[in-house]
Parts: sequence; structure tokens; C-alpha cells
Amino acid sequence: MTSDNNTMLYVGNLPWDAKDADLTTLFSSYECSSAEMQRYRDSDRSKGFALVSVADGTKAIADLHDKEFQGRKIIVREDRGPLDKPGARKKKERNEEEAPCDTVYVGNLPLEFSTEMLAEKFPGHTSADVKIGNDGRSRGYGLVKFSGVDEAKQAIEKMNGEEISGRAMVCRFSRPT
Repeated sequence: MTSDNNTMLYVGNLPWDAKDADLTTLFSSYECSSAEMQRYRDSDRSKGFALVSVADGTKAIADLHDKEFQGRKIIVREDRGPLDKPGARKKKERNEEEAPCDTVYVGNLPLEFSTEMLAEKFPGHTSADVKIGNDGRSRGYGLVKFSGVDEAKQAIEKMNGEEISGRAMVCRFSRPT
């Protein structure tokens, strides 16, 4: 990654107590313009790597990669920028308004709420189901299906926010699974 004729380098396997000034000194012969240890925001603890900007990145990599620095063999390579972590879940983008459908999501239900109780709350439905987890307990939400989008919309308008056992129900169109 380059900017303003400088090369951004990733410098890894650094000692936890390495300082920005130590890296600036190490990379000074390569016209170092910045050296910044990467730290966790919540604790200011070192992540064990730094980003260093130098004018001659190719020479710095050739000279310093796998060299010992403060008792550790460091890794020096061109920075690739932030990478997506493998296996990390991406947050789905949610539209402010859900696409209308014939199924209503009913959330924030009391845990003792049953499918029969949900069905009683929504007259005119074609099916109602409180979702149960693997442990046999309610997951706190259910799905109510209606014969059409208009009926589902009316149910949302009527029931959203209604209290059951001190809990305000959340009613909206169900999202595709």
C-alpha cells in the first residue's frame, strides 16, 4: 500500500513493550515518515505489530525481514490493509422498512407464552407458532401467518407495542430466512 511515494509496511512479531520511537529509529535509514504500534482501543495494550511508512519499502523489506529486533525475529512486508477475517459473519444490511409479506414476526414475548396464546392474540391468522429452542424453552418470539399482506399489515398496526405481562410486543413483517 503506497501513498505520497511512501510505502506502508506491516511490521509483525514485535515485543509487547516496543515503542513508536524504537521503530522510527530502526527504519530511519529508509526515510521513515511514521511508525505506529497498533494497540487495542479498550486497554491500550499492544497488538504486537506496527504500521511503518518509509520512502524505500523494497530495501527496508530486504534488509529487515527476519532480522532480530529487541530479542524477536520480526516480519516486515508491504501492508495489505485490513482484511476480512475468515469465518467472520457479515452484518446483513437491513432496510428501514421491511418488505411486506403475509407473515408477521412477533417478538419480545414472555418466555411462558405458548403457541395457543399467540394464536388467540391474532384472530384471522392461518397459522401461528412460538419458536422453541433446543433446550425446550421459548425463544421469545413467534411467527403468525395471514391469508394476505393486508391482513398482516392490519395485525401489525393493531398489535405492535401491546403489552403482555409487562412486555411490549414487537410486531413487524417477517424477514426472509
